[in-house]
Amino acid sequence: MLIRQPGVTRGTPVRIRAFNKLGTHPLAGSVDTNLHGVNASDITNPRTIIHLHGSNTEPDSDGYPEDTYLPGQSNVYNYNNNQEAGTLWYHDHSLGMTALNLQAGLAGMYLIRDEDDPIGGNGPLGIPAGAPYEVPLILQDHSFNSNGSMSFPVTWKTEFYGDVAIVNGKAWPNLNVDRTLYRFRIVNASNSRFFRLKLSSNQQLIQIGSDGGFLNAPVYLSKLLLGPGERADVLIDFSKSLPGEKIVLQNDAAAPYPKGLATVIAQGFFKMPEIMQFTVNKGAAVPKPIPTQLRVNNPLITKIATKPVKQRNLVLIDILNSNFQVLAMMLNAVYWHEAANHPELRERPKVDTVEQWNFINLQPFAHTMHLHLVPFQILNRQSINDTAYSAAYRATGPRKVLMHDAPGGDTVPYNYPPLDPTPYLKGLPKPPAANEAGWKDTVVVNPFEVVRLIVPFGAKAAANLPFGNSFTGRFVWHCHMLNHEDNDMMLPFDVLP
Repeated sequence: MLIRQPGVTRGTPVRIRAFNKLGTHPLAGSVDTNLHGVNASDITNPRTIIHLHGSNTEPDSDGYPEDTYLPGQSNVYNYNNNQEAGTLWYHDHSLGMTALNLQAGLAGMYLIRDEDDPIGGNGPLGIPAGAPYEVPLILQDHSFNSNGSMSFPVTWKTEFYGDVAIVNGKAWPNLNVDRTLYRFRIVNASNSRFFRLKLSSNQQLIQIGSDGGFLNAPVYLSKLLLGPGERADVLIDFSKSLPGEKIVLQNDAAAPYPKGLATVIAQGFFKMPEIMQFTVNKGAAVPKPIPTQLRVNNPLITKIATKPVKQRNLVLIDILNSNFQVLAMMLNAVYWHEAANHPELRERPKVDTVEQWNFINLQPFAHTMHLHLVPFQILNRQSINDTAYSAAYRATGPRKVLMHDAPGGDTVPYNYPPLDPTPYLKGLPKPPAANEAGWKDTVVVNPFEVVRLIVPFGAKAAANLPFGNSFTGRFVWHCHMLNHEDNDMMLPFDVLP
């Protein structure tokens, strides 16, 4: 786990050559060749490719899952950093191996700075920037064998929940803190676990930023929910804490989120109530003011006014065998190789246009959905009658598309594009929570819910966007629960000229 995060300034390009010097995979016994893209050679010669999560990056540097390179090889990444200050992170994105490679430690943080948040601090917000009062927290959950080696299922499972909290590569760590204001850049880098964080002292978490940078104003929270792939920029004020006081960062999110397993007894199996501890140092308290406005040099975030040129309905679904065992987690009931080979099965927005993407979750647990290339705004959330919609969706019949490479024949089950959910909606749309009202690239989609996003596919798509480039080419969108992503909840999309 890389915790000495790179820090770069907005508009200053960076060119990085990454070398694959990996040896035999530390989770070699869990390499599952039944997953797409995985080969037996991944045991001793693991592939890798880096994705800079949250970056507005050209396709050749985005970390396309099939663009992997082997031990002894290298790859060049060009990051233009032409976007607002924010909490980005980078991680492996190898087709079929992302879960194992992240579990083995291939993840790190990447911070972009700008005038509101300059390198070295002394910015207009008066918040920490850099050590010792700005601290990255990369959260994971692991399991270990009796000899201390990492443990992971030997065959694919729908989810993985470890029993040891890992922060920056350490189990249940302690951080000694002074009696002053701290800033924590938090990334949920877990496979499947949602974290709903709180402090044992019951003091508030002050969220100042989300995936894509600063919010308009601080949001004071008793609990902070982060799904896999999401980030939060958080202030904690220890100035009122007592010397020697021990404050535990706690987690009360059920696993699977939000309701856990079916029985009360089983719900205790995957709990992880404690993440890390803060121990307050001796010394005088040094209070710091909390800024009331966070966007001094950048425009306030307002709803994108440009009318979407297209709406896309995107279904989150699983495929079962005759014994009701899950064979794969899917998007629009399309397999990766089908969409990769057939343009008509890919989403194909045009550059510098705005679209509305509607994620429809037909499953009894939440997912986190991530778009590469561009940030988005959450428009609203609305419940759906999943039973009625699912029955109607499945009754629409197979796609009539000739696909010689599809397993079992020349058609694939269910309809494409997915059915309009409007007749099946329940209740009224709900606006995003205050801490979701900023720029996002990863969104929680709750069970039996439609989440509507406004997505600008280029810097000229609308006014006051937080990034400056308009790229065309092929990117991906996927669930960021890593076992889902590996089988088969990820699809390519094309941004067309």
